[in-house]
Amino acid sequence: MGTKWNGSDTLRRMVRTDLYLAAMWGKEHNRPIFLGEFGAYYKADMDSRALWTDAVARTAEELGITWSYWEFCSGFGVYDAAKGQWNDPILGALIPGQ
Repeated sequence: MGTKWNGSDTLRRMVRTDLYLAAMWGKEHNRPIFLGEFGAYYKADMDSRALWTDAVARTAEELGITWSYWEFCSGFGVYDAAKGQWNDPILGALIPGQ
C-alpha cells in the first residue's frame, strides 16, 4: 500500500519477463497457459490499478496467454454493486475502448 505503479519501461519489462517465462514453458511442454484471477486491490490508487491491470492483460494477450480477472464486485471489482455501475478505469484496462 502506498506504492504507485507508474507503468515505467522497467516495471513493464518485469511483468513481461514473468509472463514470458510461463508462456515459454507452455510452448515447451505443449500446454496452454491460463492466467487465472489476477487483479489489483481497491486500497491501491486507481491510476496504479488501471495501469497495472492493462499491462498484465495486454502482455498476457501478446504472449498467447488467456486470462480472467480476479472478481466481479468486491475488493478488486470491475463492477460497483452498491452504485450499480462499472468501475470504468478497471473495465477499460480489461477491455480497451469500453
